Amino acid sequence: MIEINVVPQELRKKKKKKLLPGGVEIPPEVIIGSIGGLFFLLILAHIGLLFLNVSKMKEHKALKQEWQQLLPQKEKVDGVVNDMRKLQNKHKAIVKVTGGEAIDWAQKLNLISNELPRGVWLTKIALTPEMLFIEGSAISKSQDELINVHKFTSNLKRQSAFMHELTELELGSIQRRSERGIDVADFLITTKLVGRMQDEVTENEE
Repeated sequence: MIEINVVPQELRKKKKKKLLPGGVEIPPEVIIGSIGGLFFLLILAHIGLLFLNVSKMKEHKALKQEWQQLLPQKEKVDGVVNDMRKLQNKHKAIVKVTGGEAIDWAQKLNLISNELPRGVWLTKIALTPEMLFIEGSAISKSQDELINVHKFTSNLKRQSAFMHELTELELGSIQRRSERGIDVADFLITTKLVGRMQDEVTENEE
C-alpha cells in the first residue's frame, strides 16, 4: 500500500537523527546528563588529588621535623663511628708495628720491668722504623746507682727473649743534672731492629 503525505514540508515533524548505528536513538537529556556526570567525576577526582597532595605535604613536613630532631643524635652517632674507625686503624697500626703474634712486645716490657734495679726508673720507651729507645733516670748519690744502670743494660742484653728481633743494644752517655738539690743521672739505651722488623714498621708508616 502506498502512503502519500500531503502535509506541507514546513509542517512535517523532523525525524530525530540516529546517533548510533542500528537505529538506537539517544535522547538529548541522556547526553546532557552523561556530560554533566563526567564533569562531576572530574571535579571529584581533582578534589581527591588536592586532598592527597595536602596530606603528602603534611606528612613531608612531619618527617622533616622528625629528621631535624634526630639530626643531633645522628651527628653524635657519626662521631662515635668515626672514633671507632680511628681506634681500629690505630689497632691495625700497632699490630703492624709490634709484628702481630711473631713479636711478643708484652714479654719484652715485662723483662724490662723485671730487670729494672732499685733507684732507677724509666721515663720513655720509643719505637722508630730503625731503633728502639729506652730513656730513664737514676739517683746518683753514689756510684752504686750508676753501676745499676750498667747492670740493667747488661741484663737486658743477656736476655735472649728480649733480644729477639733486636740487635746492638748499647748504653749511651750518662748526663748528670740537679733536681731540687738531688743529683740525677739521665741515661739512654738504644737497640736496633733487625731487617724484617724495620720493613714492618716502615710499611706501617707509609
